[in-house]
Amino acid sequence: MKSKSILILLGTIAIVLIVLFGATKLFALSTHPSYQTDTVAIKSIQDEISATGTIHSENEAILHFQTSGKVIYLPYKVGDSVYQGATIAQLDTYTLQRQLTTSLNSYRSTRDTFDQTQQNNQNGTLSQQQKKTLDASAASPVDNTDVINSIVKQVLDQNQATLDNSVINVELANYALQLASLTSPINGVITAEDITTPNVNITPLTSFSVADPTTPIFKAHVAETDIDYVTTGADVLITLNGLSKQLSGTVTQIEPQKITDTTGSYYIVDVASNDLKQYGKLGQTGNILIANTSSGEHLLIPTWTILNHNYVWILENNQPVLKQITIGKTHGQNTEVLSGLTVDEKIITNPQAIAKSKYNIL
Repeated sequence: MKSKSILILLGTIAIVLIVLFGATKLFALSTHPSYQTDTVAIKSIQDEISATGTIHSENEAILHFQTSGKVIYLPYKVGDSVYQGATIAQLDTYTLQRQLTTSLNSYRSTRDTFDQTQQNNQNGTLSQQQKKTLDASAASPVDNTDVINSIVKQVLDQNQATLDNSVINVELANYALQLASLTSPINGVITAEDITTPNVNITPLTSFSVADPTTPIFKAHVAETDIDYVTTGADVLITLNGLSKQLSGTVTQIEPQKITDTTGSYYIVDVASNDLKQYGKLGQTGNILIANTSSGEHLLIPTWTILNHNYVWILENNQPVLKQITIGKTHGQNTEVLSGLTVDEKIITNPQAIAKSKYNIL
């Protein structure tokens, strides 16, 4: 009877302990943060990068006049062929020619004075003139040789400076006259003109464009987020608007300066293709697919889960643990993990729910 009472007592205690343990667990669950997780997995990265662009020429130039004026000569239209050195536009030069004539006249007069002064110095006349002037102003005859030599040197220096300035004025007038003519620096075709008829006043902002159609190149706008996966020498497939045939090409250059405009931020990537000369035209637009240097299988995790570039929270035995990792390139919303994680580990995707101070860093 006594043993039976003991068994009943022990059973009651066991039941109470079970109830207390369950209540504790229930309380812990009710107060435990809700962790959202994602499984670490091997994922594929796209094989190609898409971009749009336009056919340009490797040899092209945008030309501007250096001064304002009236265009009186405009011999070529858009699409016309021009040779290197050909005048494609000219300003009215009446005023410039008169300025050059004035400068030449001034130079001739200055040169005559300079030559006469040199001759007077060589035959001693210049020194004698200075001596007479000094003697006339002196109370008694004195030796003024050093003073006379100094004055003669100053006269010669001033004449030389005046002559030099006259030469510079002629050069500037002649240079201004040369700038009144806009010449093509290459053999090519006119691709753009801001004016279509002569006798129009222009400013230095007015432009004329010349390009060599025999050296076409496709300039693509590659998004800032994709530029890290483009390398020189990468294979490219080109699809030109209006042409069903797909052309093959190669990345020849990635221009270093990022461009930001209303369409976003991008880099210009030059793509060369032997087919462009046959099938493409300057200004023709199209799309390209560039072989991705990072394509293939990679261990990827959501980028926003990475803390300070090398830490991530994982759920281990239902507890959050901070692990150190090494990351690679970012692909859209995912980032490569090079070391520190393995497949099937659970990443906490809402790390803001964790009280970091309570956990140790691995």
